Amino acid sequence: MSKKGIITLVLFLFAVLASPALAREWTIVGPRALGMGGAGVAVANDASASYWNPAAFGFFKRPEGGDYGSRKWSAFLNAGAGAQVHDDLGEEVNKIRNINFDLFNGGTISDANAQNVSDFITLINDLKQFKSDPNRALTITMHGALAAEISSIGVGGYVFSDISARGNLDLVNIGPVAPGATFTLADFTNVANLGCSTCSTSTISATANSVYGAQGVASLQSYLAGLGWTSAQATGYINATANGIQAAGGTVPSNIVAQAENAAAVGTTAANSNGGSIANNQSALVFRGLLLGELPITYGHTLLSDDFAIGANVKFMRGRTYNAVVPVFNTKFQDALSKAKDSYRDSNNFGLDIGALYRFGDSLRVGLVGRNLNSPKFDVKFAAGGDNSAIKESAQVRAGVAYKPWRFLTLALDADLTRNNTTVSDGFKSQNIGGGLE
Repeated sequence: MSKKGIITLVLFLFAVLASPALAREWTIVGPRALGMGGAGVAVANDASASYWNPAAFGFFKRPEGGDYGSRKWSAFLNAGAGAQVHDDLGEEVNKIRNINFDLFNGGTISDANAQNVSDFITLINDLKQFKSDPNRALTITMHGALAAEISSIGVGGYVFSDISARGNLDLVNIGPVAPGATFTLADFTNVANLGCSTCSTSTISATANSVYGAQGVASLQSYLAGLGWTSAQATGYINATANGIQAAGGTVPSNIVAQAENAAAVGTTAANSNGGSIANNQSALVFRGLLLGELPITYGHTLLSDDFAIGANVKFMRGRTYNAVVPVFNTKFQDALSKAKDSYRDSNNFGLDIGALYRFGDSLRVGLVGRNLNSPKFDVKFAAGGDNSAIKESAQVRAGVAYKPWRFLTLALDADLTRNNTTVSDGFKSQNIGGGLE
């Protein structure tokens, strides 16, 4: 087979194996790749190439070739860690946790304190706002690497982690009723349950006009009618909630009408779904992720000429998967993290990486690498309310180019050819391009 035919075959195999894949994001391993903006496929020229592109090992036994010339041996040691809070997860969790929901599970919202109505409206609004953003999450990533190469053969050890925490909020069990009781719309619209037994159900009060404004009152009346509420229910709700908000003191939020509408919408849906008491609320943080150890054996070889090489890793992989559901209410964020790390399962598998690298002298290099082309899976521990499907390291393909216009300058660019499945949410994918100069 000609050199062109071999290159075409390699590209075809990558496309067939990886086209349907959704993989976690590529990890930036090593300070050089970090300085290059995450580009390493056509740049790595030492033991770190076992991660970036094992085809580089095919050039290490050659007596010539500049950056990819003879390299009897090299070693690589690196570690990194990071955490990112997406869309104010921690702030929202603490906001919800700091409200004393025990005040709402005794059969009435008010519990002889009209201010609790304001807290209840705020709580339901926060829950709804939280759930409306599936990308609100915490992600924790880390990696460690120790690798060595002797000529065209390499061995190493890598550790990667990608763990996320996301909200799974219960908007059905939010009723101001006794524990175990079924929540009805009457419980939610009864002015006595809203801390204002003297509030009118027929005439809008001056307090309502003061809190919501005349235009806000009209907007609320129209919105509540659209939910199927009677005029008496709507008027009573507007008057009673305004009374509770006023009793809370302080400045009335500018979005108070939207908060009242959100609370009414959630309450209506919960009542229609035969929801229960807020004491039985199952809102939780769902922790899911993978701590993965890889032990690769690497080999690279040139084909047909000194300018084209292919390489592969055969890897033993040990995965520790996390799958935990931790209640939000009455649980500190730090305690949730502690509980999550104790819910895991270990399993083993094998992985296959294949790389290709072509060089045009020492000035231009083009590379292609596929990781975990066999898509190894790792078992998860069952968690009620969690995602109990196995975690799969799906095939991942990346291309890279490096250009060296002068001896002292190298430009590099990498691009993902597969879409990456991030831990932020099932609906949020990424496909990255990174580049830099040295």
